[in-house]
Amino acid sequence: MSTDPSPYLDPALRSWRDQVRELVQSELVPLSAQIEREGRIPERSLALLRSAGLFGTHTPAEWGGLGLSMLGSCLAIEELAAAHIAFYYTCGVNVHIGSKAVEHAGSEELKRRFLPPLARGEMIASLAMTEPGAGSDAAGIATSARREADRYVLNGRKIFITNAQIAGCFTVIARTDADDRRGGLSAFVVERDRPGLAVGPAMDMLAGSGSFHNELLFEDCAIPLGNRIGREGQGFELALLCLDHGRTHWAAWCSGLASEMLALAQARVASRRQFGAALAENQAVQWKLADLATEVHRGRLVAHDAAWRFDHDPARRRHWAAMAKLANADMVFRVADEVLQLFGGYGYCRDHPIERMWRESRVVRILDGTSEMMRQVVGREAVRPPRDAGAA
Repeated sequence: MSTDPSPYLDPALRSWRDQVRELVQSELVPLSAQIEREGRIPERSLALLRSAGLFGTHTPAEWGGLGLSMLGSCLAIEELAAAHIAFYYTCGVNVHIGSKAVEHAGSEELKRRFLPPLARGEMIASLAMTEPGAGSDAAGIATSARREADRYVLNGRKIFITNAQIAGCFTVIARTDADDRRGGLSAFVVERDRPGLAVGPAMDMLAGSGSFHNELLFEDCAIPLGNRIGREGQGFELALLCLDHGRTHWAAWCSGLASEMLALAQARVASRRQFGAALAENQAVQWKLADLATEVHRGRLVAHDAAWRFDHDPARRRHWAAMAKLANADMVFRVADEVLQLFGGYGYCRDHPIERMWRESRVVRILDGTSEMMRQVVGREAVRPPRDAGAA
């Protein structure tokens, strides 16, 4: 019987997954403790991520990316999750919420200017949507984009902006119509060096050392009309499109982190002896590992299914992405908590990676839409009459 947990993958996808796994396990995982201490990713590691194409896994090849399917992109994210979360924040967020609005609705000129350097990792993109008064309620965005002749002038404040400290450009969601909550939002590319844009200091977060979340301040920040992405009033739609990509990737990240923690737990109970025997010989421990293995396997299936459906059922991407993120955000924290318990006092100690992983796993129930919002998305679909049983 095959030991591959995903035997349904075709040979090309398995080869890609194994290639990324080798890179992550040999080059990135050993650096996790150093990144946690020093708060930065070594430049050599960033160069390795660039050469492997991990800044543009899902970006079309015509724009400098690898052009992988969503499933192929998620396989890379699963493997990357075994290392410090800063790696994923830096390259993975660039692939989905940072660049997707430009890819899907940007002018040819915007695509030529931004997509190739973003896909190569020469520039990093960031999505600037969340505000102090508009988190889950994206339609409540107050940052304004006032049109003046041949330009827009932005004023407002964004918060919790991932990669803001290192981003070269931002996809900014701002209000162009004060009277239309959803239809009054538009999307713009704003270069980092634009006068009137200020990046605040990095916020002190529970986890994620080596990655950055900052405030952005716009004060009469003028940008050309050509920096608008898509049509005026399309911003809410484009923001949700970016989040659909992000939520699918986060489901895969949860699957990968849970799998890595399970492997650490298995090694721990095999080597740790109590009362004259290895912990692995204790039936209670075996049952706990059985539950953990089942959780991890289910999470992998959820992530892969959502990615496959993203590629094959585009009309319902939002539903499957939200469901996968909802399920796996809960799963990964349960696994983290149980694995920490298996490690005992060592699990609570910074000398072991479990306490860091426990902290890292908690954020997924908040970012890119809280679990409560995911239930809203899934619930809207759940109350509809059943679809044809033969439908995807």
